[in-house]
This record gives sequence, C-alpha cells and structure tokens, in this order.
Amino acid sequence: MMPQELTGFRLLWRRVWRHTPLTSKALVLTVLLGIFFWGTLDWWQSARIRELFHEKMLEELQQQAEKDRLIFDDYIRQQEQAVRLLAQLTPFVRYVDEKNAEWQSAPQQIKHWNHENRPPWLPPRSVMRGWVAAPYILLLDAKGGLREQFVRDEGLAPLSETELATTLSRLLRSEDYTHIASDNQGEIFLLTLSGINGSNPLSEPKALLVFYAPLNHDFLSLFRTLSETQSAVAFIHGESNQVIASTQPDVISKGMPLEQLAKNYSIFGKKFLDYSFAIDVPIHFATLEPLSALAAASEQIVRAERHQRTIGYLFIAAIFLLLVFFIAKRIQDFTERMLGTAIDRLGLKRKKVASGDQLLVMAEQFYWMTNKIAKSRIKEAARQLELQQNNEALEQSLIMIKRTQTQLMEAEKMASLGSLVAGVAHEINTPVGTGFTAASFLEQRGRECRQLFEQGNLRKSDLENFFRDLSESTEMISQNLARAAELIRSFKLVAVDRTSEERRLFALHDYIHHVLLSLRPRLKHTHIQVEVLCPEHLEINSFPGVFSQIITNLLVNSLQHAFLPEEEGKIIVEVVVTEGDILFCYSDNGCGMKEADRARLFEPFFTTARHRGGTGLGMHIVYNLVTQVLKGSIQCSSSPGQGTRYEIHIPSESRSEG
Repeated sequence: MMPQELTGFRLLWRRVWRHTPLTSKALVLTVLLGIFFWGTLDWWQSARIRELFHEKMLEELQQQAEKDRLIFDDYIRQQEQAVRLLAQLTPFVRYVDEKNAEWQSAPQQIKHWNHENRPPWLPPRSVMRGWVAAPYILLLDAKGGLREQFVRDEGLAPLSETELATTLSRLLRSEDYTHIASDNQGEIFLLTLSGINGSNPLSEPKALLVFYAPLNHDFLSLFRTLSETQSAVAFIHGESNQVIASTQPDVISKGMPLEQLAKNYSIFGKKFLDYSFAIDVPIHFATLEPLSALAAASEQIVRAERHQRTIGYLFIAAIFLLLVFFIAKRIQDFTERMLGTAIDRLGLKRKKVASGDQLLVMAEQFYWMTNKIAKSRIKEAARQLELQQNNEALEQSLIMIKRTQTQLMEAEKMASLGSLVAGVAHEINTPVGTGFTAASFLEQRGRECRQLFEQGNLRKSDLENFFRDLSESTEMISQNLARAAELIRSFKLVAVDRTSEERRLFALHDYIHHVLLSLRPRLKHTHIQVEVLCPEHLEINSFPGVFSQIITNLLVNSLQHAFLPEEEGKIIVEVVVTEGDILFCYSDNGCGMKEADRARLFEPFFTTARHRGGTGLGMHIVYNLVTQVLKGSIQCSSSPGQGTRYEIHIPSESRSEG
C-alpha cells in the first residue's frame, strides 16, 4: 500500500474507532477473545476429557472383563458340578445299574434322545433350564463306548461317531474332569466328565456321563445372561488369533482376524492357561468394547462439558458486558456532571460532541475543558491584573475622596463655626452698640454739665438731671456688657470644644444650653421652640465638641428640611440615662421624610435641599461622629407628616449625677 493509502486507512480506522461505543467494542472484544479462549480451552479440555475418559473407561472395562472372566470361570465350575450332580441322582444311578448288564453283553448301539423323546434319567426341563449349558449329553459305558446321546435343542443334529472319536479318546485318556478340545473340522468343544458309581469314578466307573458343549454363539449367549456387561464377548483362538465365537456373530463373525478386530474394538481378557483342566487349544476369553462407542461416550461427555462451558462463558460475558455498560454509563454521567460544573462555574458554552467511545469522548471533553480552563486562566490572570490596576486606581481615588470628604467635613465644620461666629457677632453687636450709645450720651451729658459749671450757670436741677442720666446710662451699659460677656463666654466654650475634640468631664445639661445659646441667631427669626429634657446635674466624660457638632447639625437639618420659614414647630432634646449607656433623643414635629430618603439619610452628599444650599454632609458627619468618635449607634424613624426622631445610644465611660 502507498503511504497516502495508509494515511487514509488510518484516518478511517480512527474515525470508526472513535464513533464506536465502548459497549460495542467490549462486545466485539468479548466475542473475539471468547472465541479464541473458548476454542483453545475446548481443544485442550476435550483432549484431556477424552484422555481421562478413555483411561477411566478402559479401567472400568478391564474391571468388568475381570468380573466376566470370574463369572465364566464360575460358569464352567457350575457345569462340572452339574455333571457330577446329575451322575449322582438316584433315578440316573438305577437306570445305569439296569443297563450295565445289557451293555456288557449286547454289542454297542447308540440310542438317540431329543427334546420330544427325553431319556428317563434326565431331570425335568425346569431343573435343566439355566443349569446345564451343554446341548449334548452323552452316556458312555464303563469301557468308554457311546451308548446314549441326548440332543437338547430342536434342529440340532446328533454328533457323529467320527466327530466323537477324537474328542472322547482325548477326554478318556486325560486325568481331568474338564477338557477343551477341537475336532478335525476345527470346532472347539468344552467336555465335562463324571463317573457313575465306584470308589474312583474315573478309574473304575460303571458308566460315564459327558456334557458336550461347542464353544459357539449359543454357548456365549447362555453365559451372557449371567453377566452384567453390555459389551460383546468373544472366544479368540490363541494360535491363529481369529475369532472362534462371539455374542454378536453378525458383527464379529467367526474367523475374523485379531488385527481387524483391534481396529474397531478395545479388547480385554487373557488366555485359559491358568485353568486346572486340560486345554488342547489355547483361547482368549475377551470382552470387546467398540471404539465408536467409547468415542461416542467421550464425545457425549465433551458435548455436555462444552455445553456447560458455553453457558458459563455466556454468563461471564453477559456480566462483563453489563459491567462495561455500567462503567460506561457512570463515566458518561461523571463526564456530564464534571463538564456541567465546569461550564456553570467558568461560564463556558457547552460543546456538542458526537457520541461514540465513552472513554474517548471523556478524553476529548477533558482536553476541551483543560484548554478552556487554560484560556480562562489566562483571561482571568489578565482580568486580575486589570482589576488590580483598577483597584489601585480606585484605592487612590478612594484616598482622594476620603481626603476630600475629610476636607469637606472640616470645611463644613468651619462653615458651621463661621456661621456661629457671624451669628454671635451679630448678637454681640446689639448690646455693644447699645452700650456704646449710652456711653456716648453720658459723655455728651458730662461735657454739657462741665460747661455749665465753668460758666457758673450750673443749677441744682441741671446737676440732678445729670445724675439721673448718669445712673440710667451706666445701668444700660452694665446690662448690655453683661449680655455681650455671656454670649462671648458661650461662644468661646463651644468654639474651643469644636476645634480641640478632647475628652473631658462636663455637665451635659449646661453644655446643651450653651450650644443652644450659641444657636440663638438661627432660632430667633423662626417660630420654633426648643425644649431640653436632661438631668441638671448629669456629668459625663466624653467629647463636648462632638455633642456640640451633633446638636448643631441636627437642629440646622430640622430648620432646613422639617419646617417652612414661617411655620411653627417644636424641637425636643431629651437625655435618658440607662444602665451603662446614655440615650440621646432628638425629635421634631416637622414634615418628616419618605422611606427612600430615610434609607439614604446618612449617605455622604445625599440631600433633598441642594437648591437651598444643602451639601449632604451634615447627617453623614453626625453618623461618623456617633459611630467612630463616641463608639455609639444612631437610628432614625420618620414618616411623611409624622416628624422625625433620632435615637443615639452612647456608652458612657464616666458619668456623674452630682
């Protein structure tokens, strides 16, 4: 592929990977990994199960083969016991005794019996069934000659003398009761012998009883009824390694080679080499289990195990997918909450993001949010710098404003003091002018009286008039000078306290009167009455100049805002002593004020009478003096038409009531 094609493929892959949800990826990954691991595990486990099952099955089959071998051995022993038992039955012994003399004198003739014509010495069928396996029962005389032959099964041909010649001769020459032999045609027989009467039935018998059983399918079928095995059983020739007989002759036929048999069956068993009787032909007694049956059984177990493993894998995969879905949902919810919080706090605009892999979406959202936060921090730093510069400028402006405000407050105080000086000067002008006029009149009357005295024209009446005018003028001068002195003393006390702002002990009642006296020029042209309610001997340790400034500003504010020029009114100044505090109340019955104006009453430069020369600093000065200098509090209550009331709570460090 060309580099350009690789780049296009990578971009396409990234786009597909980005827009695929996490749950879909987990599903595909689960399926692929599940197929891989499931296939690997299935291959390994199936092989292991087959191996273990084969070993277990072979072990069980070997044990079953051993059991079948023991059953077969017991079955042969039962045949030996059956032939002995039959030879000892009383009817049979009597029959032999009766025939013995006849057999000795008469030539050998074979008498044949069958299932329809049963011999009299044979037990009933119910006794014979399952007891005697041999289809042929032979009765021989003491010399071994065949006298009688019983064929048990219908359709079974009697044994010929030729067939019996070889097998019987071997049996009679053997010292064993049981013999496995073969005839000329290769047929193999099991011969079981028992003598009748005599101390040694084999050496000196009166007669011989022989069970003659061909080892064929019928013999194995009778044995099969005693065994619990479902497997096939077969006799295998020990020399030719060919099948002699089996329980499944249609599948395992006679003459089948052992090599061919081993291709389709597992073979268990051993040769009859350990028996205590004569064996002419070595044979195997074998239990056969089809390999296909073993494979089918193992495959059935493998399928069952595979089915369980598949169910377990699907269950685990479902749990894994649910877990992935839950985690993806939590990641999505966490991302949404985090972004929502960041967007709300930073004031960002939510970014539209295409759906897809939740982890990649979260990474993109994180990347977008960190970029926004970085840019926001840069803007915030610039804004902080700008705010810092603005704050510094505002601080400088505030310092200038406070300085200007302080200057304005001082100017307001000085203006108030100047107004006080002007009023006092005006008040002093009247008594001083009156005294000056009286002094000028007295001087003129003194010159006139002296002139009359020098001319010698001074009369008693003139002297009496002069003394009368002198008395009236001096009294007038004295009264006016005393009035002027009182005004000057009050002004001096108030003016010095306002400029010094020093704490001292003073009588509050007298000081309020001195302040009101200094404000007489402002009150005498009005119809306003001022009433003072204060304990006469109350002394406090505080700032008298502050009280003077507060009373002056409150009274001037009432004269300027509460009353019209010709309106009558009343102002009450009341002082109440409480525990540890002084309550200074100032009230007027003027026009009152609106709630909006009352709320802004103590703001600097707020006034409703700027057109009449109001500066808006009077009540602000009162508020600062009460809260900062006196460390108290002030409250104002007012409503239109109901007047205004100020309550000033002042902590008194030292007070005395005389």
